[in-house]
Amino acid sequence: MPTPQRTDADRIRQEFGFLTAAEVLQLCATQQILDPSSTLISAKVQLGEGNVFYPGVVLQADAESSCVIGHRNVFYPGAYVSAEHGGMILLGSGITLGPGNVQLKAGRGDAVAVGDSARLANGPVVTGRSVLGSGSQILGTVEAESVVLADGGDFQSSPPEKRGAVLKGAGLVRDVRLAPGDILQGYGNFAVANVARQTN
Repeated sequence: MPTPQRTDADRIRQEFGFLTAAEVLQLCATQQILDPSSTLISAKVQLGEGNVFYPGVVLQADAESSCVIGHRNVFYPGAYVSAEHGGMILLGSGITLGPGNVQLKAGRGDAVAVGDSARLANGPVVTGRSVLGSGSQILGTVEAESVVLADGGDFQSSPPEKRGAVLKGAGLVRDVRLAPGDILQGYGNFAVANVARQTN
């Protein structure tokens, strides 16, 4: 019987710049990876410690790009983080991506930065030159391009007017800047939505 060789799946992973399944398994020494065989992590990604990866997570960064991730973040199923063609993604610590297919994408000239304790859920896509401050939130199928959400407390903190800024709803939001305690909720056309203040 022939000696088992490297699997075709490992070869394909490496061709696309991802770690092999065995290399992902080795990351379990510092990460909590529920299903290493379904988790794709590029060799270029820099990881802190204690991050939680549910099945189906993709962290991708090509040779021209950078993706730096802090500590104790939670990546729910379907979380997709991609830096390509010189893009940059920076994630702090204590961030929740999901549930609900969260996408962070930085291409040529783009940079997406997410601060500590931010929360993204239920289908948002973040692109362009976006800064999501500590404690900020994007909830819903929001396409956020080059947005700036101010730092603040997380969604459980008080008073609410000092929480991180929030985008909520569905549709495209471009070049929006929100202050601490602001919430912008829209459905289809955020251009006609009014900024409100967060309450308990």
